[in-house]
Amino acid sequence: MNGQVIPTLGEILRKQEPISSHLPVAEVVEIFQKNPSLLALPIITESTFTGIISRRALFYTHLGRPFAMELFGKKPIISLGEKECVTMDTNLDVNQALSRLLEFDPALETDCFVVTETQRYKGMVSVSDLMMTISMTQASLVRQLESLSERIRDEVKKAGEIQQALLPLADFRFNGVTVSGEITTSSEIGGDYFDYFQLDQDRIGLLVGDVSGHGVQSGMVTTAAKASLHCLIAQGVDTPAGLLFGMNNAVLATARQTLLMTCLIAVIDTKNCRLTFANAGHNFPYLHRSSSGLLMMLDGVSGFPLGFEENNQYGECSTSFLPGDSVLLYSDGIVECTDLTGEEFGYDRLATAIAENIAMEPAVLRRILRQEATRFTGSASFPDDVTLLIASSTDKGAMHGA
Repeated sequence: MNGQVIPTLGEILRKQEPISSHLPVAEVVEIFQKNPSLLALPIITESTFTGIISRRALFYTHLGRPFAMELFGKKPIISLGEKECVTMDTNLDVNQALSRLLEFDPALETDCFVVTETQRYKGMVSVSDLMMTISMTQASLVRQLESLSERIRDEVKKAGEIQQALLPLADFRFNGVTVSGEITTSSEIGGDYFDYFQLDQDRIGLLVGDVSGHGVQSGMVTTAAKASLHCLIAQGVDTPAGLLFGMNNAVLATARQTLLMTCLIAVIDTKNCRLTFANAGHNFPYLHRSSSGLLMMLDGVSGFPLGFEENNQYGECSTSFLPGDSVLLYSDGIVECTDLTGEEFGYDRLATAIAENIAMEPAVLRRILRQEATRFTGSASFPDDVTLLIASSTDKGAMHGA
């Protein structure tokens, strides 16, 4: 964590003066009695650390028996000292120290331990001080994590708002074609993307894309895709295959094959009543023929997702798009959402819902389709982004959009 420094034993030790190994036990008892908070005393022999004597061992183990003082009082303290005691280096941080202490004493019955530097006695650390320091350090860490989490949440929220701002208006009309689109995201930053764009006075383009995954990286890919799309259009690229070709290289440069993006682009020519499309691994669109009432899946062409390989070429298909006809582009989030038993909404239910409500305006139809999927899942949210983009040709007068 940025700014989080874990204290070392050298920062929390207490400098306790050692006692001579020759000091009589009776005098050591007096030292402990004068200082009730004293847990242990280090013992040295000719300036060399040789062990400790703890309050607990002295009073409860050695002097707890009858006549013990008469027996031990005049003996040197080294005779009762603990030669095998916990010793740690000053440079150990408190977390490392606790780990080593637990290896030596899993029950944590030790009251304190000796701290040394280059094998020279420096002081002592009580286990209670060690635990208190660890607790304070963790509390500080939690506060930093909470602050960081709040900042991340705020940044993710802003990123989601920016991503939503990049989407076009939900509803649009152009030369007798009514367009309506929406994305229902499953997280703050979605991996789906839809767009529509005017190529000239007679043609309008439709696009739906789906990046593998969610989150900030997916959002970056969709942003790169949108930027490259409009850059290509400004350069005069006006075919679905040509646009996919350019966008593919842009996505590859952004994601470096870590993420892929399926994408379908359709161009409606209102003058010649034609629909031309190219597909980069995306779900096949549905076309409804007003004259026959036939609902068909346009599965005549497909290719690799964007970002799969450099300079990938895409094929195109073209079909008539007469007054009254409708085309539906969507992402797999709607067909793959499941009910409580794990059954998918699926293509059949989607096709049935389209056929039963195709007479509705595109904006109404997309709301009905989303509601049908929500009713099926029993949840107001989806596990994956759900995108719907519908365009219908009408007999009404031409209405140009920007």
